[in-house]
Amino acid sequence: MSTLSELAEQISRLYPLEDTRCGVRYRVVNQLAGTTELEAVNGQPRYVPTHILQDKFIWKKSA
Repeated sequence: MSTLSELAEQISRLYPLEDTRCGVRYRVVNQLAGTTELEAVNGQPRYVPTHILQDKFIWKKSA
């Protein structure tokens, strides 16, 4: 059985992008024509302009 810290690490690996404004983690699903489709941990899709993902004040990337 996984500990909470192991579970948090697994989520961080599966969903490497975090929107620092609302604290929601995302993973990249698809990129097309300057738009990136993200999926939140709860499965909800979100579409953002690809260049916005470079903004380090909004997006935090985990390795």
